[in-house]
Amino acid sequence: MTFFRLWKKFKWLFLAAIIIVLTVAAHFDYFIYKTPIAEITNVKQVSSEATKDYYGNADHDITQKLTLKFLNTERRGQEIKISNEYFKSQVITQKYRVGQQILLSHKKWWSIIGQKRDAILVFTLALMLSLIIFFANKLSFQIILSLGLNFIFFLLAILFDINFVSVQPVVVFGVLTIIFAFITSFMVLGKTKQFLIVLLSTLLSTAAGVAIGALTINLNGSSGVHFEYMDYITQFPIPVFYSELLIGVLGASMDEASDISAMLLGMQRERSERAFKEYFVSGMNVGRDIVGSLTNVLFMVFIANTLPMVFLYLRNGNTWSYTIDMAMLLGLLSTIISAIAIVLTVPITSWLAATILTRGKKVKA
Repeated sequence: MTFFRLWKKFKWLFLAAIIIVLTVAAHFDYFIYKTPIAEITNVKQVSSEATKDYYGNADHDITQKLTLKFLNTERRGQEIKISNEYFKSQVITQKYRVGQQILLSHKKWWSIIGQKRDAILVFTLALMLSLIIFFANKLSFQIILSLGLNFIFFLLAILFDINFVSVQPVVVFGVLTIIFAFITSFMVLGKTKQFLIVLLSTLLSTAAGVAIGALTINLNGSSGVHFEYMDYITQFPIPVFYSELLIGVLGASMDEASDISAMLLGMQRERSERAFKEYFVSGMNVGRDIVGSLTNVLFMVFIANTLPMVFLYLRNGNTWSYTIDMAMLLGLLSTIISAIAIVLTVPITSWLAATILTRGKKVKA
């Protein structure tokens, strides 16, 4: 029995073994680190104090005594003791447990940098790629390759933006949007009519949606829109906001364009002699069904990302209007502009698909 037959028969077993091997290897890879790494061998709680602030937020301030055993560097095998103070809520502090590996630094004394999490990261990535391979079959390699290429170009765009500050971020990430759209659609769909439809429709609807949003904001003089409230911004915020918007709108538009074009190409395979109007109307009907669910998914993602900050602002005595301005307004604005692009994707994809599929064919409507 050849390897390929064994792979086909026991694919799930091979993938599970690969995930386990990679995760275990990442757990024991501390010898490649220059940063000191230690394993927690004992944890003792030495104090716990209830705290309460002016707004009634209750928490517990807890101090741990950690016994650590070095796993690398010249101190390998040696033990030290470190105190760790954390709050029970663990918002910006962390509770440590026996068996965890942590990164350390030493200046005047030893201190904790954070937990070593590469094994968790490797497990997550390996599981994701294994699921793609298991379910995607022939497309698995193209999907994985497109993910890898997109990630590489994303890193290059970040480095370019950091090192060439004279170039506006919206230009850099506008080009990145085109690259993302091309790589994703070409690697998954190949050199087909659907690739052309999805690529053109995605780029046109993304550009149109962001342009309408930007025009509306500028006509209103950015009244009530506080771009300066963006988290951890280190440069002029407006171009960064539109850069985020381009990437965010792209995914939703491509998803919708793929669904509509796939249905219309299915219609062509059933019967090729169809009129422009038949394709266009069918695409519009399918698009109307998709728009609602996609818009709601975007809104749910926005709510999920915003909830922690909303709770934080409200629990600390801030009003709803201030909370919305600080934590929700830009997210709501992004969701609305993305929804506009999603709506525009329907007629754009329907028109493009109908035009391409009926090109050179004279069929009575």
